[in-house]
Amino acid sequence: MVIDTSAPLQNLGAPASLKIVPLGGLGEIGKNTMAIIYGNDLILVDAGLAFPSEDMLGVDIVLPDISFLKEHQAKLKALLVTHGHEDHIGGIPHILQAVDLPVIYGPALALGLIEEKLKEYGLEDRTIMRPVRPRQQVKIGCFTVQFIRCTHSIADAYSLVIQTPVGTLIHTGDFKFDFTPVDGEQYDIASLTAAAEEGILLLMSDSTNTEREGYTPSERTVWRKLDEVFANAQKRIIVTTFASNVHRIRQILQAAIKYDRRVCILGRSMLNLAGIARELGYMTFPDGLLVRVEEINQMPLDRVVVLTTGSQGEPLSALSRIARDEHKQIKIVPGDTVIISATPIPGNERSIANTINNLFLRGANVIYGRDAGVHVSGHACKEEQKLMINLCRPKFFMPIHGELRMLVKHADLAVECGVARQNTFIMENGEVLELFKDRGQKIGRVKSGIVLIDSNGSWEIDQQTVEERLLLAEDGVVNITLTVGAGKEVIAGPDITIRGLILPRDVLPEDFLLQLKSDVLQILQEKTTIAKLSGEDLRSYLLGAINKHFWENLKSTPLVQLLLQEVKTNRPAIKSQSKAAE
Repeated sequence: MVIDTSAPLQNLGAPASLKIVPLGGLGEIGKNTMAIIYGNDLILVDAGLAFPSEDMLGVDIVLPDISFLKEHQAKLKALLVTHGHEDHIGGIPHILQAVDLPVIYGPALALGLIEEKLKEYGLEDRTIMRPVRPRQQVKIGCFTVQFIRCTHSIADAYSLVIQTPVGTLIHTGDFKFDFTPVDGEQYDIASLTAAAEEGILLLMSDSTNTEREGYTPSERTVWRKLDEVFANAQKRIIVTTFASNVHRIRQILQAAIKYDRRVCILGRSMLNLAGIARELGYMTFPDGLLVRVEEINQMPLDRVVVLTTGSQGEPLSALSRIARDEHKQIKIVPGDTVIISATPIPGNERSIANTINNLFLRGANVIYGRDAGVHVSGHACKEEQKLMINLCRPKFFMPIHGELRMLVKHADLAVECGVARQNTFIMENGEVLELFKDRGQKIGRVKSGIVLIDSNGSWEIDQQTVEERLLLAEDGVVNITLTVGAGKEVIAGPDITIRGLILPRDVLPEDFLLQLKSDVLQILQEKTTIAKLSGEDLRSYLLGAINKHFWENLKSTPLVQLLLQEVKTNRPAIKSQSKAAE
């Protein structure tokens, strides 16, 4: 049966089946958003954002298309949050601007971070937030959801056990098996195995580190290296990490206390997180530990720690500006120690390398990289993923949270662990997985995609604008103004200006413009084609012909802006330059 790839959900599958609809997070890193539907009940697991790739010029955040949620607003009962990372909660304000979320359930730390976000957008009254405790069960429509503690790089993280009329689902969230966590909160394996004893229909499991062998080291191992660096540093210590990494920030503050250093936190997101985590009891530190950035230049160099955002080389982050010597208050002093306590998100490698090079250029001692010991991942490696599969013993398996190659390799692991190949489902965003007690199948697709947001967080950018910016950056812009009469004769122009165009060697700009004007006039001599066209059709034809001309003659694709005016007149036409020369 051929199914419309954007068919309404009610036309897909049986009414009494369970449907899993990923709207983000599959085939990519970020914007994790998963809808689970049975009958008239829809619950959403996480609502994240992603950060733009290098070719998304002027884009600040990337969100999933939530047209599906708008269409099924009446069914949407609740949002379940697994933890407080941006790729799981960053999209919530934008969803709330478009649909109603009756209630959000999640860990206290994540809800504290969400509350701050909603205040920024004036949305704090648009939903109800209910914090959950470990092993707490919540009844939502036909679903019963149990939140069980898991270990990750942020405190207060949960996996979900979701009981449905068809069977039990496990959504791992982001996890690893850390048996010596810095906060003492281990993965609740007992609750996981208890669910497995009852039988698990579907396991949806984090795939991020599927390509890495072995086990992810414990967060506690980072302390030894941080302690060593702090003990040996002679001048200032500048540390960057993910703003939401509570465990890492906690360790850095502990090291600062041990070595009698004061800490300046740069970056609003990191400062907010430290305040919320302290208020909720996830970290403690004395009142005098934190100092303002204006104070640190008056302090001895060996008594200062700067904790900053910018671990991904973001151009406007404090660390990047420090590295480029553009920060107003902080300049690198030769001998400063810079610790990059993070690994690159795919796509950010070049930006991070540029930051590191600039720091070395200014005399800093930079400690970075997977082998430096100052960072461990928050995601499970291969052996832990196998352990998760074997603990759950699911009938069906769906890898989540990862690029396509990660999902494929994770599905292969599930087969190694005894899941039937036909029971593994490598999904794409928008695809619908239908589950019954004894079988599962892909049954079609709902509308999905991406929404591009600019820096103020409220303006959407269409894909055409992004493509035009790429053309501008790569091949420049050509502006053409042209007026034609009723018979398509040229009345005025073409007036042409060029910006950022790379011209052939030994060709002067004025000569190039004269030739280009002649070429445009020559295109207009194709009367048999042009006479039939008018308005937007004529403009499109001319743009196509001009773009083809540039590609054939310059092998470039500049952004061509054509201002075309059509008038009814009997004024004589302008001859092409070649005719005039005769």
